[in-house]
Amino acid sequence: MISSFEKDKLTQGHYSQVGTVLQRRDSSGEGQSLLLFLRDMGPVWVSAPASKTKCRFGGATEPLVWAEFTLYQSPSRLYLQGAEIREDFISLRSSAEKLKTALRIYKRLTGVLLTGHESNNILTLLWSAMVLLKENCPVEIVEYRFTWRLLKEIGLAPSLGYCVKCGSKLECGAVWTKDGLVCPSCSGPAQEDICSEDLSNLRLAAMLSHDRFIGWSKGREKSSLFTFITTIYALKNELIRYKVKKS
Repeated sequence: MISSFEKDKLTQGHYSQVGTVLQRRDSSGEGQSLLLFLRDMGPVWVSAPASKTKCRFGGATEPLVWAEFTLYQSPSRLYLQGAEIREDFISLRSSAEKLKTALRIYKRLTGVLLTGHESNNILTLLWSAMVLLKENCPVEIVEYRFTWRLLKEIGLAPSLGYCVKCGSKLECGAVWTKDGLVCPSCSGPAQEDICSEDLSNLRLAAMLSHDRFIGWSKGREKSSLFTFITTIYALKNELIRYKVKKS
């Protein structure tokens, strides 16, 4: 669950937490405003003042980089004072496919997280997804796994085991609808069937532990990836509906 962290209650002083940059906003001549996603603090906006030294933070504020950030709470705002890189995921930048997938995953958090609310479970999901991409797991399955687990964290993940209409166990395949998966009896003339084997793969991809997922995902046939691609689109639509309701 997401518990509350109120940065307004921080006393003046220094703080240090591990995390990554979700968004950057440049202010001409004044540095940057950064949305950091930090352990125990959640997403927080910090000011990174301009410096004559271009590499003041050593690349720690670049996309996909994870670092330990040193912050200073002044009477009026939270400042970034230093950063030590923990993992730069440089290998993801050498593959256009991996890089695009990683950036899509980061973007998927936009409109989902609440600023100033601790979201350690989601931060762990994000870290895990980047590691899985680094380990050369199929990008389609990694993106599906992250998106389904993100929806689970906010209470919107569709059931992969039971029909959303009649509640019966999904044993002989299913069909995606705007409400979730439905069994063949409830699907009517729907076209996009998911066979029982593909449905089993969707469950395993979502439920396996991080370590077991690595070996399992690398053994998937390319022909099975289409199901993950179509499922990603279905899950994205669920996220879009959530963001619209929230806004």
